[in-house]
Amino acid sequence: MSKTLITITGNWQKDYYSNWIECETTWVPKLREKGYDVIYLMSNPHLDKDYELIGNFFFSKCDDTKYDIYLKAEYYISKYILDETDYEFRFHTDSDSFVHVDRFIKFIEDYTVNNPKDYVGCAIPYPGLNWDHLVQREFDSKDLWASGGSGFLLSKKSMYHLYHDFDRNKYQDTIFEDKIVGEILYNAGINLFHDSRLLFSSPYKQTIGNSIGKPINFIGNKDSFLAVQHYCDGHMKELMHLLNI
Repeated sequence: MSKTLITITGNWQKDYYSNWIECETTWVPKLREKGYDVIYLMSNPHLDKDYELIGNFFFSKCDDTKYDIYLKAEYYISKYILDETDYEFRFHTDSDSFVHVDRFIKFIEDYTVNNPKDYVGCAIPYPGLNWDHLVQREFDSKDLWASGGSGFLLSKKSMYHLYHDFDRNKYQDTIFEDKIVGEILYNAGINLFHDSRLLFSSPYKQTIGNSIGKPINFIGNKDSFLAVQHYCDGHMKELMHLLNI
């Protein structure tokens, strides 16, 4: 089994069930076949403990609101991995993202085996209009962080800080939990490594300012290098067909 745990978080503003069904009938089983554990992060304020893993669902004792997103997506899962597992890395993404399994595995192996990194993702704000080029570079900046939508890779070192350095008094509203991740890691001396194989925009929902009308990179193209693309919900079976997988 892989030493990287894959976690999927449902967007608190969307329908968990439909996204879960879409992931489970497209790319998730393919990734499990390759030896990766894939679980879903959920909230349950009625737990009598901080968290509980039941099958492929990891429940955290928190509300499913913007105020507790960090607790669900980062805090308790980091504690669980640190205290109770042998995982060395975790890749976090949202349930409305599509994963191209073969490209994704290459991405994971690059940063967990070949050249291990502590924090890898797609930088926000996006650095330029060069998403059609494979860009891999480190940023030493407190004003850039990795998109939680398209996802990011975290080492055990990073997860240590995401648990131990989180200050609830400082972060009352955690809707932008990916920005909080970036701030905590930057303050801990961990820089973001940007990789354009992850993209938080798609042809279905463009979220990057693009005044020149440049076509967005599309994971459904067979010659694309994209491994994960955000905002693909409702189109995942179509993508599997396009890619013949």
